[in-house]
Amino acid sequence: MTPDPNLFELLSRMYRNETQIKLLNTYRGLPISYDAKISLVNETEVHVTSNKMQIACLYHQRETFIQNEKLPFTIRSQVMSLNLAKEDAALSDFEVAENNIGKRMNIRVEPEGILIGVIQFKGYPTKVIAPIFDISIYGVSVHIEDFLFPARICQPGSEISMTITIPESAIQKPKKVLASPLADNKNNRSLVRSTLPLSSDRNIEINAWGKILAVRPEPSQSRYRVGIKLYIKDQERMLVSQFISLRQAEIIRDLRILSDELYNRKK
Repeated sequence: MTPDPNLFELLSRMYRNETQIKLLNTYRGLPISYDAKISLVNETEVHVTSNKMQIACLYHQRETFIQNEKLPFTIRSQVMSLNLAKEDAALSDFEVAENNIGKRMNIRVEPEGILIGVIQFKGYPTKVIAPIFDISIYGVSVHIEDFLFPARICQPGSEISMTITIPESAIQKPKKVLASPLADNKNNRSLVRSTLPLSSDRNIEINAWGKILAVRPEPSQSRYRVGIKLYIKDQERMLVSQFISLRQAEIIRDLRILSDELYNRKK
C-alpha cells in the first residue's frame, strides 16, 4: 500500500520537530500505551522507539495506533519490521483510525478460557447462549453464531437481560502462567497461554439488564459480535470488578513474559 502522503508528511514534520508521541495497542483486551519517539523517517517508513512492553505488543498485534494531544485524530499504522536490539519498529500504511479508538474509559479484558453469557431478548421466547469476548464493569461484547443470531430483534437499542456465570475460583484464586509463551510460535505471533479454571465447586451468577449498543457481522467466523451495555447491581458489580482486576494482573504478567522472552533473543 502506498503511504498516505498527508499523514506521512505530518509524521515527518513531527520527527523534525522532535515531537513525542504515544503508541496505543491492546493486549487481550487491555489497553497498553507508552511514550514513543520518532527516530527516523525514510521514503516509505517511519521508525519509532518505545518501551519494550509496547514493542512486544507491536510484535503480537502487527499494528499500532499513533496519538498526540495536538493531533485531531489517531493514526493507524502497520508494523513492517522490528529491530529488538534497538527497540525500534518500522511503521507504514498510515490511515486515520476510527473515532472511538482509545476513548474507552473503563478497563476491558478478554477472559481466558470460556466465559458464557445467557441472553434473554425482550419479546423473544428463546434464550441465546453467547461466549463473552471481553468484559468491563459496564458492558460486554459477545459472539453469537449465525444459526443462533436473532436478526429481527438483535439491533442497537434492543433491551435484554443477561446472566454471566463466573467460576468462584476465577475471582478468589491467583491464576498460573506458563513460562514459555514463544515455545510453539511458528509465525512469530503466538499468544501467551495461561490457565483459568473452567469449573469449580461453585459458580457465581451475575444477573444484569442492558441494551444492545452495536452489532457487527464476522462472516469469516460465521458469527456476529455484539456489544452490550450492562446495568449491574452494586454487589455483583464488585465481583465483576474483582474478576477484571485479577485478569488484568494476569494479562500484564503475560505481556511481561512475552517481552522478556523476545528481548532474551537479542542477547
